[in-house]
Amino acid sequence: MRPIKNLSIGYLNKQNLVMLCAALLAAGCFNAAKAQPPANSAIKPLTLAPLSESEQQWVADRVYQNECASNPKYLTYWSQAEEFPSFGIGHFIWYRQGQEQIYQQTFPQMVAYVSQYQAPPKWLAELKPFVAPWRNKAEFDQQSDSLQMRQLRDWLLASRRWQGAFIVDQFTQRVASGLQRPSLRPRQRLRYNAIIERMLSFKQGRFALIDYVNFKGIGNSQEQYQGEQWGLFSVLEQMTSIDIDGLSNRVLLQKFIDAAKARLQRRVELAPKHRAEQRWLTGWFKRLDAYGKD
Repeated sequence: MRPIKNLSIGYLNKQNLVMLCAALLAAGCFNAAKAQPPANSAIKPLTLAPLSESEQQWVADRVYQNECASNPKYLTYWSQAEEFPSFGIGHFIWYRQGQEQIYQQTFPQMVAYVSQYQAPPKWLAELKPFVAPWRNKAEFDQQSDSLQMRQLRDWLLASRRWQGAFIVDQFTQRVASGLQRPSLRPRQRLRYNAIIERMLSFKQGRFALIDYVNFKGIGNSQEQYQGEQWGLFSVLEQMTSIDIDGLSNRVLLQKFIDAAKARLQRRVELAPKHRAEQRWLTGWFKRLDAYGKD
């Protein structure tokens, strides 16, 4: 992954956010301004700095640990509680043809991205249409040790670095797009941006944002229960009453973890009873708590 030299990207408007997305294909990070900008001022310039090779690997390894317990067998996975399979270090969703898509599908985009650097199995590259070829979980499980599935796991294991780069790229694109939503009030946009700047300015904060977006998205009208969401922007909204000026990075990160826990707790409370989402809460909280570790 080629480092990017320091780049001043000017004011954080739509055009510059697009530039930021492209730059972070190399998994870049930010040196953020310390103070939160006043609600009636322009957003201060950001300075883009390269992410070290060791941190690039650290991000990929942490996501792999969070989603797959660092076990190759979970690189191809279909949970009993889900109606679709997930693949790779980020458990990227892949839907069958014609299947209702509630959660954001990312496996096809990941394959297209990673294939630029590491060729996928021939059967995967030639698959038309590019949809999950298993009719149900039983068929998926039955073929778990097939040649095609072994080839897929081998490729996913070997390409972890590039999957990590894809996750960072998706993070920047989704956050950039989200910050431009017409539904965001100007004060909200400035406030969210101030928290994001601070979080991106230190290693654990960068990972917390990147992993949470991969884990629970930024939020959208489909991913909600009874009108309440749990994506990144809902977490940031939970934090809007906090004065982040003067907070240490460690305290700010803990505030983020606490806010994320509150949103996920609320999700579980509002979820349809048949989903029994309470069973996942302990694992979700453990994942969030790990954001504070080196």
